[in-house]
Amino acid sequence: MLSEVQRGPDGPYLDLSHLFGGDLFAYVTLKGFAGVDPEHLTRFLRGRGRSVCEVHRVVQVHSGRVVEPGEAPCDADALVGSAPGEAVRVVTADCAPILLGSADASCYAAVHAGWKGTLARIVQNAVRATACDPASLTAYIGPAVAPCCYGVDRERYGLFEREFPGWLPAAGERPSLDLQAINAAQLREAGVAGSSIHLEERCTSCGLGLCCSYRRDGERAGRMAALIGRTT
Repeated sequence: MLSEVQRGPDGPYLDLSHLFGGDLFAYVTLKGFAGVDPEHLTRFLRGRGRSVCEVHRVVQVHSGRVVEPGEAPCDADALVGSAPGEAVRVVTADCAPILLGSADASCYAAVHAGWKGTLARIVQNAVRATACDPASLTAYIGPAVAPCCYGVDRERYGLFEREFPGWLPAAGERPSLDLQAINAAQLREAGVAGSSIHLEERCTSCGLGLCCSYRRDGERAGRMAALIGRTT
């Protein structure tokens, strides 16, 4: 695991800022965190000493669409920013949250990659939208439902086999998908260095109850926020 669980007045979270360095900061909130709305997260960031004036969000619709903060809130599943004093966030409860940041802090992005977004190559769309050299990007792929808990039918598995030939293990009797691995492969194909791609090995569904999971808890599931931004 990349990071230790930290606990503050708002609840448990992961601090990923050390992966990006410089003027960028990054966090993932966990199950039981007080709130994932932009206003609450802005207060949380200020409590961590981050001088942030606004946290931007989108209305997530399981798409491949990437937008900039000036277009939000709107229907999309990834946000790409560059301004100091701002942050972008997505929320998840089994889908893969992905954070991107450049070495010079000139661009950053938050991506919501469920199975539909992964099939639509949303993380590659986000890499292109940053307009940064992919080799300069660091990527963090956060907690998501793992193959141990993500069995799928053969029709859905076949969609991924056709879109990503040679990327998936043999289906066997129980096909499953690894959203983290498929998105990591997309990042490498887009030009992000393998050594700069960091995977958080926590299954949301069976991982000690630290994460929100729709597959496990249904409508009772909360949401985790994955956010990244740049200090002023």
